[in-house]
Amino acid sequence: MHRTGQEMDGEQEFANDWWYRLGIVGVAVITLILSTFAIRMLTPPDPYPAGRQNDTNTALTYGTAARGSGSGADLDPPSGLATPGSVSVTGAGAQDGASAGAPVPATTSTDRTATTRPGAGANSPKPAPAKPNATTAAGAGATTSGKLWAPPSTMKTGLAQVWQHQVNTYPELTTLDNYLWDQIMAAKGNLNYCVRWESSQTVSAAERDQIQATLARQFQKWMDAMSVNGSGWNGWPYPKVNVKIVGWAVKDRAQLQWTDDSVDVYVNNIDPDEKVVRCEPKCARSGHLDHRYPDCPGGYDHHFDVSLWLTDGFAGGTGGDWGQRVGTEYFLQNLHATNLHLLLHEMGHGFGLDDFCDWTPPGTNGFLMEAGTATQITAFDQWMIRDWWRHLKHQYGL
Repeated sequence: MHRTGQEMDGEQEFANDWWYRLGIVGVAVITLILSTFAIRMLTPPDPYPAGRQNDTNTALTYGTAARGSGSGADLDPPSGLATPGSVSVTGAGAQDGASAGAPVPATTSTDRTATTRPGAGANSPKPAPAKPNATTAAGAGATTSGKLWAPPSTMKTGLAQVWQHQVNTYPELTTLDNYLWDQIMAAKGNLNYCVRWESSQTVSAAERDQIQATLARQFQKWMDAMSVNGSGWNGWPYPKVNVKIVGWAVKDRAQLQWTDDSVDVYVNNIDPDEKVVRCEPKCARSGHLDHRYPDCPGGYDHHFDVSLWLTDGFAGGTGGDWGQRVGTEYFLQNLHATNLHLLLHEMGHGFGLDDFCDWTPPGTNGFLMEAGTATQITAFDQWMIRDWWRHLKHQYGL
């Protein structure tokens, strides 16, 4: 098609105008990019981006949510889940005396361990139903308590402050499915222990059975605090808990001076991080919250919920949902004591009870969970654990 010169001049002017407009847009885009970059460079970064919790509230250790007291040096992890080393497994699966006279140490710590649910396996009972969504506001679940919530008037303000502090500081209490509450409920009033014998001492069959009896007697003291005239307080279904030691972990089998198969024995199963003996991770509840143990020798009947970790020369104690750790000497020297206050304190952490290293609730005059101020479960400890239950019971449909 033939085009006149005038038409071609008009097209050239249009083309020149188009390139001019395109240049203007390009300059604007480049200016916007440079401005955005400059603003981002001049703005300080957010130290706690979405999804990360302020470390002043939750310390992270061993890849799990944990909280501790004092320096935090006492934080100890649960039995690890790494592939064990050289392991041998045998077996299938025991009085009150004078009060402990040992001084009360001021240093304890708590370790809470958050674990993830593995895939479903075999050879176990049907998994317990998961907790419904829990409300973390103070007072949640408390409306059904009615007249049952009747602590001494002098304690009410302190108890309210303690629970509010718990809600504000440790919200995982309502989401983690591995506290002693969860373990006992899932196992219908049973609790299996495995002993980590981090000691050079030998153990006779009689001593083994006495350790079992002492552990069960001390744990029952917390259940007594949750009971009234032999019945569970405010719907707590297990005023008596069957505590049983089902396994022992030891460096050398010769240290265990019995030949029967009443408990499983794990020999030379060394934790790669802690470099000490551990019970078989494949049998640990902390890694099997679906209540299935397909790789545990013997299956569900040979699983353990928590550990009793006894360590030569260990001062003080640590505790959490993974179990309790105290000194071998302390435990053995107090086998017949009325109260093993260190052990009782660490058991309290397994229920989610806090340490009180930097504050004291009003209306108290020393209590077990305030380390160094009491050697037995006091009335304040009793109402504190009851307060936990009245706020948490709705999570179990009660």
